[in-house]
This record gives sequence, structure tokens and C-alpha cells, in this order.
Amino acid sequence: MTPRQEQVAKVLTEVATQLSQVVTAWGFAFHADEVRSSHGGPFASGHFCRETTRIGISCRDTLDNLNYEHTFVTRRGSSTESERFTIGHATLMAGVGHAQDCHLISSGEMPSSMIARDSSNPVEALLHDLTILAEPVLSAPCDEFFAIMRRGYRSYNVTY
Repeated sequence: MTPRQEQVAKVLTEVATQLSQVVTAWGFAFHADEVRSSHGGPFASGHFCRETTRIGISCRDTLDNLNYEHTFVTRRGSSTESERFTIGHATLMAGVGHAQDCHLISSGEMPSSMIARDSSNPVEALLHDLTILAEPVLSAPCDEFFAIMRRGYRSYNVTY
């Protein structure tokens, strides 16, 4: 790995460690992906997973991207239907009624698309949003979370 790739991998580990202090109590476990390259340079990513729910993060100098994903699985005879929905943090915050007062927001800039509303640390902003605003829907599977997820981008697959 190049020094820059090592740096983004280190940042991912640090961010995942901070977030783990909250989400592992909710049943999520972290799985790192490979360090990859994009138009904005190298980035490291991974997912916190609990059953068919995933919280995806990517990092360069700090947390710079975040998404939530949930897959609804239905088995019918010899087939399995999978509906996967993906949302961003803004959709989750709107779903819990905190679009205007959440601490983590989109910057509208690439490659680092997540910033703290008050320009502080985006990881601390996310920790606030998770523990104070989203805990009721993320701490355990619930119908409210599923309804919020169904507002997102949908992909559908059937296997036999």
C-alpha cells in the first residue's frame, strides 16, 4: 500500500472504533472493505452489519460518506425475493423528524460529502445524531425504521 492508502485505512479504523462504541450495543458488527481509488483519490470503506441492515461509511481524512441499507427478504416456495433499499443520512434524519436540527449534513461537495452543521468534527456530529436522534429506530429492528428505509432507492432481485 502507498502511504496515502495506509493513511485512509488508519482513518477508517479510527472512525469505525468511535462509531462501534455506540452501534455494537445495537447488534452491529464492523466489516472493512478494501482501500480503493476514485476521482478524489484513495478511500477506505466498510459496513456495520446487523442481519440485513448495513450502515456504510467511507473515509479519506475523516468520515466523508455514509449510507444506510436494508434488505427485505421474502421466501415463496422455491424462490427468494430480495428488496434492497438505500438511503442517505438526510433521509434518515427527515424520517425521525430531525432534518433541520441534525448535526451531520451533506456538504454538497465531492469527494467529502458529509460535514458537521457547525463545522466541527463530522464523526462527533454523527455520534450525536445516532445516539440522540436515531437511537429509537436504529437500536433494534422496528417498523418505523423499515418505513423510513422504504423511502430510499430500491433494487429488486429474485433467485430460484
